Amino acid sequence: MKNILITGCGGFIGSHTCDLFLSEGYSVIGIDSLTYAGNVSNMEISLKNKNFKFFKKDICDTEFIKKVCKENNIEWIINFAAETHVDKSIESIESFIHSNIIGVKSLLEVCKELGTKIFQISTDEVYGSISHGSFKELSILNPRNPYAATKASAEHLITSYSNTYGIKYKMVRMSNNFGPRQHREKLLPTVIHSISKDRKIPVYGNGKNIRDWLYVKDSARAIKRVLIAGIENQTYNISYQNEMTNIQVISKICNLMNKDVAKSIKFIKDRAGHDFRYSICNKKMQSIGLKRQSSFEKSLKETVDFYIAKSKI
Repeated sequence: MKNILITGCGGFIGSHTCDLFLSEGYSVIGIDSLTYAGNVSNMEISLKNKNFKFFKKDICDTEFIKKVCKENNIEWIINFAAETHVDKSIESIESFIHSNIIGVKSLLEVCKELGTKIFQISTDEVYGSISHGSFKELSILNPRNPYAATKASAEHLITSYSNTYGIKYKMVRMSNNFGPRQHREKLLPTVIHSISKDRKIPVYGNGKNIRDWLYVKDSARAIKRVLIAGIENQTYNISYQNEMTNIQVISKICNLMNKDVAKSIKFIKDRAGHDFRYSICNKKMQSIGLKRQSSFEKSLKETVDFYIAKSKI
């Protein structure tokens, strides 16, 4: 298990996960096509590590992935490679189908031929919205936007290949991540950037949509724990149940940046098909020893400081 392949290694969560595995003695092959959301600068730490090799490739290049897995004795492919922005999926779904469905099919063909195992990074959005309570791993999937639909499709492909061809997998469905290196299209970087540039923060609807916030470094640690201790052919929800409305999160950022939230926001037309609340049960995650989390307030400050420093470069 010390030789792993991480796809989407130039992205937000993937790059942090590369850093963690390398820091703990793993050899990591990184693959990323470096679309708009991937960035070489995200891999600054990993690229300095002698146990990291990077290839600028599309995961749909099945033969190349197969060659890399053979030559490096890869046991697990950890798949972060994906298009993830809901607004972009509403505008056009083509790139989401390419990366999130065809890309996963490509990786599954490698697993089918070589016996390599796949660790799929999925999202709580595959469950859809819930007004009360929390979704469990066996809850019915009900994706309600094009992005979530492609991630649910990928999950179904993986479980079907497991049942039909015997491939081995592990899967995590994670709540909303935040932290350094996130693309500016996402909520927290948008808020911080808007404040830094003295612009109004755009807020969908009334700002009361509820999301469950997960610090990216906690995500990386959770993924490593599931890889080591999780049961094969099982799915784990990853959440520390930090549920907040969007306006609550924005208020916390405004406080850190010494801004009056009421004077800093502008409400805009709500997103089409906007889910109201995401919430997932984390009892299964806790059963394999995942109980500690970073301080939300400290992690949020670290995130704000990162983007402020970056804006001054």
